[in-house]
Amino acid sequence: MRTIGIEAFLGWVYREELPKAEAPGTGAGLSSAMFGAGGWDAVSRQGELMADMVSDGRVNSYGVVPLSAWYGAPPHEDAFTAHRFVGELAQMDLVLPDDWSPLQGLGLSPQEERAAVARAMPRIAVEHGDRWRLHFKPVELVRRYAILGGCPPWEAQVPKARFVELHGKPQWFRIIMVEGAFGRLYEREVDGYNARSKRPYPGAYRKTYLEPDPMGAVIERAEYEVWHAALAGLTEDLNASGELIDHRISMSDRSARPWAP
Repeated sequence: MRTIGIEAFLGWVYREELPKAEAPGTGAGLSSAMFGAGGWDAVSRQGELMADMVSDGRVNSYGVVPLSAWYGAPPHEDAFTAHRFVGELAQMDLVLPDDWSPLQGLGLSPQEERAAVARAMPRIAVEHGDRWRLHFKPVELVRRYAILGGCPPWEAQVPKARFVELHGKPQWFRIIMVEGAFGRLYEREVDGYNARSKRPYPGAYRKTYLEPDPMGAVIERAEYEVWHAALAGLTEDLNASGELIDHRISMSDRSARPWAP
């Protein structure tokens, strides 16, 4: 039995073995999975990586483009097993640690990091009790990088604070008290620049924003962590199942959080 890293194993499964399987319309048994996979952008780009394929580029029942050099040859049984286990990742949810800190190394204050995470979370997942239901699919992440190689991007540019401007000029703000319903007073932020005197009102202030917006780094690093956790789960489950014939899988040597000190 050969020991192989999970990334190399999945690359072998999706780039070498499963492309040997049939394409729609070849006379082989058709699966409904064939028709759902056509919109997967990473699979469509498989054509950029593999020049020797069937001319119409349709995917087979495993979501990859068949290679004409192996057209009709059976994939290895371990590839079928791996594909089935990858499909089970569809049930994967996100458990968010209380100390999750995805923006380490970017020089942000705790307040800036919390604000970026709060803005990013609705784009990452929706909360269900103590878990988060992911908007993106771990199955697709794993397949995408099995086909393309590499890992989800996680490196980020250090953001810089920039003053808010309006039409290329400094923008000023101030707080005034406004009377609302039932005579209650509340604060309202309004323009802090006095156009008549051509100077800011007393007590006016300026605001800053971060460029680039660290929210993008939060999303990318969340995807990286989910991808890495999915690989760890696959490694454990495949080995524990005893279903692999010729392979034993070792975990990726990539860090779960490469941005952490």
